[in-house]
Amino acid sequence: MKGNESAQDFFSRISIIINQMRTFGENISNQKVVEKILRSLLNKFDNVVTAIEESKDLSIFSLNELMGSILAHENRINKSTEKNLEHAFQSKMEVSNKE
Repeated sequence: MKGNESAQDFFSRISIIINQMRTFGENISNQKVVEKILRSLLNKFDNVVTAIEESKDLSIFSLNELMGSILAHENRINKSTEKNLEHAFQSKMEVSNKE
């Protein structure tokens, strides 16, 4: 996963690669795909990767389930970041008004 790439863009790119591999006769299991994706995610997803690896049977864990978990985690991160930016902006405005 690239540093500035969204999880949605990453999964779209990976899906294209997987489909191309299968088109050319590569027999790649769903478990292998899930494991490779988990290894390629950015550090900001470490918590969710660990939770999935520890609690899920990767032999039956689908790519769609993985994508849902990663997208949900990314949404939580983004909301938290937005709230922090709002608080910082509000604090700056309050300081400016006092001057």
